[in-house]
This record gives sequence, C-alpha cells and structure tokens, in this order.
Amino acid sequence: MNTAETVDGVPLGNREFEMLIASIVEVTKQRERIALEDCFGRVVMRLTNAKILTIYHLQPKEGEIFVVPVFQLADGVNVSTRSANIKPFFLSSNAWLADCLRKPYAAAGNPARAGELVKELILPLQGAQGDISAFCRLENARSDVNTRRMLPLLLEFYLNFLSLLDDNERDMLTGLLNRKTFDMRISKILTTLQNQDHRATDKSATENFCLAALDIDHFKQVNDTFGHVYGDEVLLIFSNLMKKTFRDNDLLFRFGGEEFVVLLANTDIAHAHIALERFRCVVENNKFPQLGQVTVSIGVALISSGEMPRTTMDRADQALYFAKHNGRNQIRAYEVLVKQGLLKEQNIQTGEIELF
Repeated sequence: MNTAETVDGVPLGNREFEMLIASIVEVTKQRERIALEDCFGRVVMRLTNAKILTIYHLQPKEGEIFVVPVFQLADGVNVSTRSANIKPFFLSSNAWLADCLRKPYAAAGNPARAGELVKELILPLQGAQGDISAFCRLENARSDVNTRRMLPLLLEFYLNFLSLLDDNERDMLTGLLNRKTFDMRISKILTTLQNQDHRATDKSATENFCLAALDIDHFKQVNDTFGHVYGDEVLLIFSNLMKKTFRDNDLLFRFGGEEFVVLLANTDIAHAHIALERFRCVVENNKFPQLGQVTVSIGVALISSGEMPRTTMDRADQALYFAKHNGRNQIRAYEVLVKQGLLKEQNIQTGEIELF
C-alpha cells in the first residue's frame, strides 16, 4: 500500500516525505507568531538551500499596495531589515513580483536547469480572507521538482497553523493583540535590548522602543448613556483608527475595556510623541456615530534595557494618569514629566528577563 503524499497525482519520494513531516513537526512546536515566522523561514531555507530569505508584509497605502520588509535570514542568521538597508516599496513598481503574487500556492521564480540555483524565488502567503497578505523572497535557492512539490504543502500547513495562533493572540472584539501576547512581546523586546547592550560598541546603531498607554476619555459615560453594544462600536472604530495610523511594525494591543497599548519600534520619546500626537488628532477629528467627538489620553515611556516588564508599564501608566488628571485629550511622556519635576522618578527594578 502506497501511503506517500501526492502533489498533482505524483507521489513524493520517501526522503522528501520524511523531510516534509519533520518540517511540520518543527513548525508546530512554536507558540508565538514571531517565533513561528522565524522557524518557517529557517525550514524553507533548509529545504531550498537558499542563502537569503526575506519576509515581506503587504499593506494598503495611498490606494495602492505597500510592500514592507519584516525580517531577513542570511545564512541562517536573523538580520535587521533596517541594518540590511531593505526599503519598503509600492507593488506597482515591480510588475514581475505582482504577477508572481497572483499565483497564491505556486512558488514562482526564474527557471533553472536541474541542479542549478535560481536567483529569485517567491512564495506568496495567503491571509485569512484568501488574499495575499505576505510573501517570502528566496535568493540563490534550489528550485528542483521535489522542492516545488513540497513547498506548497508546507506553505498551506504553515498558513493554517498561523491562523490558529492569530486567533489565540488577538482580542476577539477588535482584532488587536491581547494582554497575553503583550506579556510575551515585551519580554522579547527587553531580552533583545539586553543582548544588544552586551554586544553593541556603537550605541547610535542600537534600536530603541517606546511603550504608550492609551485610554478613551469618559468611556464609562458612553456605556451608561448608549449601552454596551454602542460602546463596543466605539472600541471597534477606535481600534481601526489605530491600525490605519500607526506603522506596520508598531504593535497594537487591547488590554480590556477602553485601555490600549502601543509598542513603538525603532523610535525615541520625541519621535514617539509625534506619532502619538498624530493619532490623538485623528481620534479627535473623527466623527463617531451618535456620539460625535471622542478623545484619548496617552502616556508614553522609553523602554529601558534591564528593567522588568511591569516597571515599563507602570511608568507609562503614571504618565497616562497625569494626562487624565490634568485636562485629558493630551500626551504626556514620563521622562519629560520627571525632568520637569512633575513626577518623581521611579526606582527601576532590573534583572534577567526569563521567557517561559
């Protein structure tokens, strides 16, 4: 009895089938999206002998599709897309790529003879709605018949598993990341900053992160006056404004109720304030059905290497409470308030960050 998996009616060989199963087992060990994406990239690189793999996300911008690099693996090492100087671009500027992404389950690339490496290989990744939400770009990869038969199977499995993880990581109402996911992401960022400090000789090349705590002003009155169903609609509109305003690599969370958190990547307090002020204005100028104007108060703090996750959140909360008690509809930065003598500086608890 032949139990080998088939693609287009052609059975995979025993070795290819074993490699496929081993890859699936490795992918299913992951419990967090970033780790899953990284693991999938390494598996694909191993199967194709690719030298470089880059994952891009697709997002709407100015009526077009914007292609944003997420991370890159070069010879198995995770490389910052910023340090690799990989720039975002509009999909319309690359006709060949746009054509490749119209074939959702096919690996598309320049043809190669048996045993030769292809210069470029594209693997489209489908989103939950069946549209192409991201893709892998492989450079100097093997593209033989067996590889082309295995990759679509692995790709489809990866997407199904990613969908399950997304359901577990996200808030049911808004679709933003949830509190449990925040705990994992902030620990990962703090560990990255610790490792960065140990290795870096040029501090100007290090990455900075800021944490912002957001609270919808007078939200209890909305629920009391219009009911919880309308309150949920306000939360949905608010979260959609967050998705449209912040960058693709900023992480957006709902903590519960009217409380939200943003982790701003590759930015300092001054630039974080600019981004948050832009969002504050977007909310203030948006017309909410029945209610009219809604405002938001925001507190922001710089994430410091070596501190505990709770400490970072406490400092952002202190800045938020100051904003709430001093007029609302404003942004306050913890470091600025301390410098001005309006808040007393916290004793920062430090320690090794443990990931469970």
